[in-house]
Amino acid sequence: MEFDNNIYEQIEAFISEKMGEGERKLFEAKIQSDKDLENEVELHRSLKNVIQNKKWHLTESVKDNKEFNQIKNSRRSKKYANIESSIQEAGDQYFENEIKPKGNKKWLYYISAVAAVVCIAFFINYYNSNQSTTSLYAEYSDWKDLPSLTVQNDNENILAHGEHLFFEAEYTKAIMIFSEELKDSSVQKQNLNPYILSYLGASYLELNDYQNAILTFDQLVHSNTIDSSKGYWYKAMVYLKQGDKQKTEEQLRLVLQDERNFNFQKAKELLKKLDFD
Repeated sequence: MEFDNNIYEQIEAFISEKMGEGERKLFEAKIQSDKDLENEVELHRSLKNVIQNKKWHLTESVKDNKEFNQIKNSRRSKKYANIESSIQEAGDQYFENEIKPKGNKKWLYYISAVAAVVCIAFFINYYNSNQSTTSLYAEYSDWKDLPSLTVQNDNENILAHGEHLFFEAEYTKAIMIFSEELKDSSVQKQNLNPYILSYLGASYLELNDYQNAILTFDQLVHSNTIDSSKGYWYKAMVYLKQGDKQKTEEQLRLVLQDERNFNFQKAKELLKKLDFD
């Protein structure tokens, strides 16, 4: 049902507590006798509460929801505060504006405002999820743990050169060296294969070539060496960088199958930070 501008002005004054006592009692009586007006007042109140950051009224099941709590906590962030401030300012301008909504314009405003709130909630949830995995990847992908590839009595020292290129972020050049060295069939180089695979996979990962990184770390997992468990950890880093929490968890739980596995304690820590404890 549509109301005239005078009614909308009364609704705004009523929910903003700007009516005198006598006028307020008369309007309350009108609300009680007019169901359409009552619905209009509640709709107007709800919309204003959303825009102006009023308290959220929640059932117990919603309060315990992990996704909801993540969004709720993120509302305290500076990024959200800036967005929310802009929305609130626009809402204040609307409600204080002398030009009141008419007909379809009113419903267009309602739809637009609610859509904006939904989009912001989705954005904050998505942003926090990806931001958390990105920061965790930066914290846990410490390539300083990679073994040195300097080999004694190796005059050419090709692997040491590849190692140097890796730490200079020359990943494409490092990949060329490590890939070629894996083709060497000498016993000495075969013993170094787990280390070469680690550097090669890490190089692919730093270039965001996730497919080749996984294929390389899979070779490490199946190398049947004491370093094979490193493949699980490194694969977890691949999925963590991609923001895939489920696959990250799967790899970390493989690490936790044996206390002797590489980065056993770090895997436990990371699972807790990913809320998989």
